[in-house]
Amino acid sequence: MTVDAVVLAGGDGAVIDPQSRFKGLLPIAGRPMVAWVVDALRASENVAEIAVVVPSAEDLGAWVDSVDKLVVADGDFLENVLAGVGAFRNDRPTLVVTGDIPALTPEAVDDFVLRSIATGAEFTYPLIRKSDMLEQFPGSVRTFVKLIDAEVTGGNMMLVNPYLVAQNKSIGQKLFDTRKSAIKMARVIGFRFVLKLALGRLEVQEVEAKLAELLGGPSAAIYTPFASIGADVDKPADVVVAERVLQAASSGRN
Repeated sequence: MTVDAVVLAGGDGAVIDPQSRFKGLLPIAGRPMVAWVVDALRASENVAEIAVVVPSAEDLGAWVDSVDKLVVADGDFLENVLAGVGAFRNDRPTLVVTGDIPALTPEAVDDFVLRSIATGAEFTYPLIRKSDMLEQFPGSVRTFVKLIDAEVTGGNMMLVNPYLVAQNKSIGQKLFDTRKSAIKMARVIGFRFVLKLALGRLEVQEVEAKLAELLGGPSAAIYTPFASIGADVDKPADVVVAERVLQAASSGRN
């Protein structure tokens, strides 16, 4: 089974580089950051079409030639997701990816998509073990959450049945907005769940059950060994780490 992919390339790039009009155009190893993500998706065996959501279509560069659909939208997170998903016929699952994971590889994409499809879930989300992240991206500073069976960080993609996106616009935006505040998150998903999360006493099955309850569809958390899925660039130090990993990968191919 193939999937369509939506890349969210907007965001404030000026917090890292004042010359970047938006985050996807932030230069990484001599190329716009989103170009690396598009290349990985284009080389994937399981991605059919690619849509990139940008706040402006002006002066984007040659990477747009690899994109099937360019969608101009500059709303909040869920509004941009909806705009991207709406560019397709909605007869295939949609892989939603942020445009700030430049070290993403085709192998990482294919592994996550195949694992996700195998679950039969309508919404899947990647989890990366702390050991994998620190080994593959040394020097990376991430926020990790302790579950009963592992200490993990979340990835920057999800595979979703398109109908769930429109159905869950409100709750989806609330989850996105509260992701970095335990108190605000508790108001959305429940104090008991957040307390167990804070104490490291949650099992991954409880996370899946809570997502299914909130979204109204079978959900699955996917452990992935490919840390590039979670290696987003949010600060200047992340640029250094990403470029070092990309350079090492390039040297290995030569």
